[in-house]
Amino acid sequence: MANGAGFDYAIHSDFLIHWTGWDIDKEYDPEWYCPYKMKISEAATRAYIARLDNILTHGLWMTKEENPELYNSVALPAAPRCCFSELKLSESRRHARRYGRLGIGVKRYFLFNRYGRPVIYFGGYGTKSVKDTFLEVCSRDLRDEGLLSYFKPMSSAPPNLNYDLYAESEWRMIFLENNGEYEGLLKKRLLIDPRDEGNREAHAYFQGLESEQRDKLRYLIPLDGWFSMIIYPSQVVKNEVQRDTKLGIAEKIEKTRWGAIAVEKESRPIEVTLDNCRNF
Repeated sequence: MANGAGFDYAIHSDFLIHWTGWDIDKEYDPEWYCPYKMKISEAATRAYIARLDNILTHGLWMTKEENPELYNSVALPAAPRCCFSELKLSESRRHARRYGRLGIGVKRYFLFNRYGRPVIYFGGYGTKSVKDTFLEVCSRDLRDEGLLSYFKPMSSAPPNLNYDLYAESEWRMIFLENNGEYEGLLKKRLLIDPRDEGNREAHAYFQGLESEQRDKLRYLIPLDGWFSMIIYPSQVVKNEVQRDTKLGIAEKIEKTRWGAIAVEKESRPIEVTLDNCRNF
């Protein structure tokens, strides 16, 4: 429509959210998910604050996840990846149940600058998937089979085709090792290799992790000016972050403003809680 009419209502969210903290919930608050629960344990609060501080200091984790084998011997490769959801914020609580209660929101250009894109869904799940000619052809003809990491089934497991994964509207950032284009992201410092001793701060952080975490972490994705939102697990965590000046988290949030192009430079990340998101 002319003059921008019809664009007041967005079909898709303007934010892509990376969710983290399932491991924290599993250890400290396994029963947190219920319709009206507002409380969070002190141990989980401390762990989530530490997680946020590490993300602001070092970046999001890009990990190498194993994928199930698909039908007709097509297997998805285990390329390093970082995943985001394009869900409306009102859907956040259900999504957080699977992935964790801390949400880090970015604008799409954060992913575009690192070759991120929406995943390509195929019907069914695993070996029970219906025939997908596009996936089969790509598995044969792609010069870099790592690009198959952008494929994902619509449902998580049999016997129910509930399309739960398709409902996540996932975007994904992957890293194709031994690919010159992707290696260029390291030179531009858009990705950081924590195993490289030349990246002193990231390497020191990496060395301080437990061995299981070191095996999992492949690359760090520093936040920049396209960083646009924090969804806190609870009001308690948000209050603690804003009160605790020793960690300097507020200053780290402010610092991220200066990495984007001019159109976003005056913006500041929105800060809400998981329960606030019910109202969006």
